[in-house]
Amino acid sequence: MSQSLKYTVQSGDSLSEIAANINASAGIGYQDIVTANGLADANAIQVGQSLKIPFTDKAGQWIYVVMSGDNLSAIADSINASQGVTWQEIATANNDLDPDSIQVGQVLTIPKEGEQITPTEPVDLPEAEYIGYWDWTYETSQPLVGANIGIAFSGWGNVSDAVSQSAHLKDQLLGEKFLSLGGGDKKTGPFTQAFLQEIEQAITDGTFAGYDGLAYDIEVGESGLADTFAQSFSTAQAHGFKVLVTISHSAPYDIDDAADLMKGFFPDTNIDYMSPQLYTNGKETENDYADPLLSWAAYADCKSKVIPSIVTASMYPDAEQYFAEQGVTTHGYIQWQQV
Repeated sequence: MSQSLKYTVQSGDSLSEIAANINASAGIGYQDIVTANGLADANAIQVGQSLKIPFTDKAGQWIYVVMSGDNLSAIADSINASQGVTWQEIATANNDLDPDSIQVGQVLTIPKEGEQITPTEPVDLPEAEYIGYWDWTYETSQPLVGANIGIAFSGWGNVSDAVSQSAHLKDQLLGEKFLSLGGGDKKTGPFTQAFLQEIEQAITDGTFAGYDGLAYDIEVGESGLADTFAQSFSTAQAHGFKVLVTISHSAPYDIDDAADLMKGFFPDTNIDYMSPQLYTNGKETENDYADPLLSWAAYADCKSKVIPSIVTASMYPDAEQYFAEQGVTTHGYIQWQQV
């Protein structure tokens, strides 16, 4: 096949171990993968699914995370085509990667035997205290290497869907791992009294275990929720979760008391990060500073660290300068565009 194997780095991995595992599985067929995973239907694998890849001698196994376009035959063919790969070849195929700097969730290109791969140019991220990325649960992408905040985004306004849709990303997120709540339209992601109570219950009963923080994506919802939001943020902090609040531009675009809600958020010391979105459709080529509901200068009162969400990291220097002109200090950014 023409596609090289794409391997997602797991906890405890090293380049030498990755190469050894792939070589130990050379010669397997797709039926071996079916058997190892107890699959009833070889055609029913899903993007983000973790598959056990057995060694040829059945003495061990390793984990492969299904990528977009994969099928079991293609996975087996790619493994077999990479027989004999060395850790040095993997490093070369991935921008002369430092073997001591691989990170969980990073997707590596595994070259085939005799294949010459031209490494892509590394992403040159603007320096900042906090560098984050939104990882969409519904598309296959790579982590933003160099980030120290990773957010699983699903757009769901109910806990069960947000948690289940994000499960395959949790262990792959880089840095502080956040689960996003809300962020959809009026049908899928509004904030309501009932939703915030559901979040409160999930915090206390351990539903969010494995995450470092919760990202409240507040764009649409009911009015009159200021006190309930404050209680939710306090409960999250009390249970060891960091709190990130992101809003559409300067304030939620479809909550009647949005401006007053933001003025309550600014002094709240239970919010760690405030991330106004400087885009509307996520395809902009420059930051959108439209602020119909609230002046950006109001963010000077924000006790949390302001880390705007921007389409691409390259737009951060402009955002940093713009906010500085409004008297607001930014501490980093979160990239929306997928890697």
